[in-house]
Amino acid sequence: MGTTEVAAPEDFLSDSLESLYDHVPVAHSTAGSLFTYQPFTGGPVISLMTPDTQAANWALHASSIWSSSLYVAEHLDDLHLHKFASITQQESRPLRVLELGAGAGLPSILLAKTFHNVFVTCSDYPDPDLIGTLAENAKRNEAVDRCRVVPFAWGSDPSPLLRSQAAHTDPVPGFDVVLAADTLWNSDTHRLFVKSLQITLKRAPHARIHLVAGLHTGRYVLESFLKLMPEAGFVAEQLEERRVGGTEERAWSVERADGEDEQERRRWVIWMVFKWADC
Repeated sequence: MGTTEVAAPEDFLSDSLESLYDHVPVAHSTAGSLFTYQPFTGGPVISLMTPDTQAANWALHASSIWSSSLYVAEHLDDLHLHKFASITQQESRPLRVLELGAGAGLPSILLAKTFHNVFVTCSDYPDPDLIGTLAENAKRNEAVDRCRVVPFAWGSDPSPLLRSQAAHTDPVPGFDVVLAADTLWNSDTHRLFVKSLQITLKRAPHARIHLVAGLHTGRYVLESFLKLMPEAGFVAEQLEERRVGGTEERAWSVERADGEDEQERRRWVIWMVFKWADC
């Protein structure tokens, strides 16, 4: 993981725990600290201020850089954006990507800096402090020309998100790719999140949803989400467990919950890909 950051004391403690006790953190950085991401491949360096929220929205847990977000940043090629080239060239428009629950905005900003034919709409809950920091991060990394920050509460009117595409006409509204990292940890928000996927993903055969989630609230929480997706008209194209910091991959299985402790859960993320079932 090619990252550096200006760390608070609690971050040094987290790093020490990882080194001494094989403790794998699920979150990095703290509210108000500067986090710098530098890919091993020599891509663009991304500097992010870790956001905070107003007190009423503390339950969003948006004041960290989550491991799933870092995992997406390190595996952008697994979004397979090159597969969309013929479609966007034919329609003379950029590939349109939406990130839900973006937090500090690492995947969105990195995508905008890495792929010149991608227009990213970067969204999170309409908390003024959170959205302000997210917008400043886009400016700090000179990504505002291809990365627009839009406040959006899951399940609400998607018009503000879709208006962010106004400069890029398209006969079919919606996004080619919807991306989210670590947005499934709370089962109480699953239905609103699924509705958001329904109203933002372009109704087209090529459109895809990529979700990357940690296991820190357990496998049964993710299983409850997966049961909602077919009801919403989506079919899973890929459900894969991937080892953080390694290369091991295996098929998703909720049965692993039996006998799996917290430390083992922290070592894995789940990469999910969905598409419309009727397209």
